[in-house]
Amino acid sequence: MLSKCANPKCSESLRYLHQGKIFSLAPTPEVQTVTGIFPVLEKRFWLCEQCSKEMTLVWGGTHVKLVPLQKKRGRSRATTATAHREDR
Repeated sequence: MLSKCANPKCSESLRYLHQGKIFSLAPTPEVQTVTGIFPVLEKRFWLCEQCSKEMTLVWGGTHVKLVPLQKKRGRSRATTATAHREDR
């Protein structure tokens, strides 16, 4: 059962399903072949609201790992407007 954020550096407890993000992950067929684990049941993990804004979970070989989310590359309208004013 999920009870704590999957980020080991976070101590947030799961209280409500609508807060944060739940992941259902299973090893790839290649990992299953190497480890000999059949059948594989999906494991469920939870990231709290704050951690889910900054990172995601992926299957990393024989375990789940945290991966930072990529920042959006586009500039905001305020930044674009400021850049245009500075060009003049």
